[in-house]
Amino acid sequence: MLHLYDSATMARALTLDLEPCLHALLTDRIGSLVTANHDLTDQTEFLVIEPGDTEEDVIRAVGFSPLVEPIDGLRFGEPGFYSWWDWLANREGWFEMIVTFGSVFAHVLLISHHNHPYARLCSQFCPSS
Repeated sequence: MLHLYDSATMARALTLDLEPCLHALLTDRIGSLVTANHDLTDQTEFLVIEPGDTEEDVIRAVGFSPLVEPIDGLRFGEPGFYSWWDWLANREGWFEMIVTFGSVFAHVLLISHHNHPYARLCSQFCPSS
């Protein structure tokens, strides 16, 4: 699991030997955080979820699990579970999920397409998968 939570961890991640599609996606997303008019680095965290990463790992990193709807507590696979995150897209080899908190903070979860519960969740709710 790769957790990027400040400018130092983001810069370091771009020096790692990452899978090319993941590296390109991170480069694009991290690069868009700073413009002449804004710097959203301190208001954005990235979490890369791959096979072998557990729900406990995800919760420890970001404080929640996309597998559990935060208001009703329904788990993915239970009747009534719905897509509660703000945005979900299918990228080459990765799903990109954005969960915002208030109007100023976002978690961007990059979820490997490989077989694990988070990929199954994204596959079910992402219209282009």
